[in-house]
Amino acid sequence: MNHTSRHTQAVIDLNALVNNYQYIDSLASNSNTIAVIKADAYGHDANKVALALSSEVNSFAVGFIDEALTLRSAGIKNEILILEGAFNQTDLEIARVNNFTLMIHSDYQLQWLKSTAAEFSGDIWLKVDTGMNRLGFPVEQVDSIISQLSEEQRSKLVLCSHFSTAEQIKNTKPLAQLVALKTLVSKHHCKFSMANSAGILNWPESHGDHTRLGLALYGVSPIGDSPITQALIPVMTLQANIIAIHNIDVGETVGYGDIWQAQRQTIIATVAIGYADGYPRNAKTGTPVFINGEVAALVGRVSMDMITVDITDLDNAKIGDTVELWGKNINIDIVAQYSESINYELLTRVSKRVPKVISG
Repeated sequence: MNHTSRHTQAVIDLNALVNNYQYIDSLASNSNTIAVIKADAYGHDANKVALALSSEVNSFAVGFIDEALTLRSAGIKNEILILEGAFNQTDLEIARVNNFTLMIHSDYQLQWLKSTAAEFSGDIWLKVDTGMNRLGFPVEQVDSIISQLSEEQRSKLVLCSHFSTAEQIKNTKPLAQLVALKTLVSKHHCKFSMANSAGILNWPESHGDHTRLGLALYGVSPIGDSPITQALIPVMTLQANIIAIHNIDVGETVGYGDIWQAQRQTIIATVAIGYADGYPRNAKTGTPVFINGEVAALVGRVSMDMITVDITDLDNAKIGDTVELWGKNINIDIVAQYSESINYELLTRVSKRVPKVISG
């Protein structure tokens, strides 16, 4: 029996999602804008996100083949790029049957590709390490790697690399990475993909044939507060409800560890969300929440199922009222700063016990 008694939920605005895609796509209009929906679409429900975007995009990207198969099971027929490529040789046959595009980033994947009984006829992306030092072939090995591909594979080849500091507009490393990749592209007359969300926004010369739109798709800026990102609309609103209100005296403490003590007569609201829901346990006192058009502050330690908020200065807050933890009124970056975390982590750690409620 399905029954939901709590009102804790992540509201997913699909209209905002589509608007964000269209806006970013317009900034790189000469490129194919790939929608990156790995990690359950950054916590937004990959199947629903893909269905909402399926008529807008040519291609999706996921981390590994399991995520791609889930999309196919949901009826998604668009091209799907597997960013981490094959984890075993069987993945190549699965990719061929399901029309997945594979990233090749290591020698063992290349050997699997060469040893397939029937030559792999799907599209191939070759990952080049231009300075991220995480995945990819060193620049000086790329000529040799390409020479081992078949003529058909070379004809559809995309060289791909990844910025390590694209969000840092004054850093010279992104341009150096781009030059390294473009030199290979010119030599081998192939297509390329360099730009992630921050690359699309900060480095237009990196747009190339394909861009990979991740964080900004979900209405969160990868480059901080900027005029170019003000058109983005947060897709997720994480919210819960007040389930208790207490009056406490000066000197009393709230929550585990007694880390917060009242300096005045205080009204405390208890809200039905905690670290088991993905709200960060290390969120500090002062982290803002939004209640009835006003901002209040977290006090005390985050519990497994609850947080406590100082509502002394709010007008008429009551049991049952909705509390926004982040979304259109509370910038997730502010919550991340108070939690010594990043927006990516907060989005992807919203737990499965928080229902995704679709709007738009």
